[in-house]
Amino acid sequence: MKLKDIAAFNQYTGAKPPKHKSIDIGSYPKDFLLASPPVYPNFYRISIKYGLENESDKGFMYFSSPNQPITWETKTPWRGYYIQLTEAIFSNHQHLAYSFLTYGLHEPLYLEKDEETIITQLFRGALKEYERENFSLNLLVAYCNLLFAHVSRFYERQFGERKEQYNTLINNFFSLLNSYYDNDNVQNIVQPTVSYFANKLNVTPNYLSDLIKFHTGKPVLEHIHVQIIDTAKRRLKHDELTISEVAYGLGFEYPNYFSRLFRKATGKSPSSFRNQ
Repeated sequence: MKLKDIAAFNQYTGAKPPKHKSIDIGSYPKDFLLASPPVYPNFYRISIKYGLENESDKGFMYFSSPNQPITWETKTPWRGYYIQLTEAIFSNHQHLAYSFLTYGLHEPLYLEKDEETIITQLFRGALKEYERENFSLNLLVAYCNLLFAHVSRFYERQFGERKEQYNTLINNFFSLLNSYYDNDNVQNIVQPTVSYFANKLNVTPNYLSDLIKFHTGKPVLEHIHVQIIDTAKRRLKHDELTISEVAYGLGFEYPNYFSRLFRKATGKSPSSFRNQ
């Protein structure tokens, strides 16, 4: 079910009606909807919930982006806060567009106690301002900016601590990447993309790229380009393949795009590399 705006979502879930069409801040009411099949809000949701996963006090943060399906089921009402922002807010305040906002519900942020205190204070401050009769939108944006900056730092801490879990995902990514061109049927091959690997691994593209970059120092797209160039070098050594055939076999629709990427990566054209 698609929910066209914040007001429709709040009505569906039992939350208070928003005071503004593009931004809404609140605390979870006791009668908030306890379970829902997948719904598709057309805005960003940022929330902190307390007492989940049998940890009575620990806070967890969740993020969803426009038209991303979200579903939930809980036996007891949630405790916590939420911020809901439409794309109009980000259009006018592009510095708010942190990549973790599109991570989805599969990768919550697990807050340490001191982190939870910081985040909770920011939510409460933003909510107090929002509840004023004439709240300041600029001040609410400033609260969001500070909140997001802290969240970004806390995710780096989490990426560094949960190595065993992340190593499995990272290894699976490189396994998929290294075997991408092993298929002998090259007629239907397309260039590998971040979205392709994210879908295979059941994560979002931004989450995969941020995680890979944190642990390797390079984003996913750079690793993909390295794989393309390494495969191209091996295939260029086979004289029976033309430059165009190599390009098509790597998934390029136009050979000149391949040549441009190859030259940028190696400093040589494909033909110069072959003839060296």
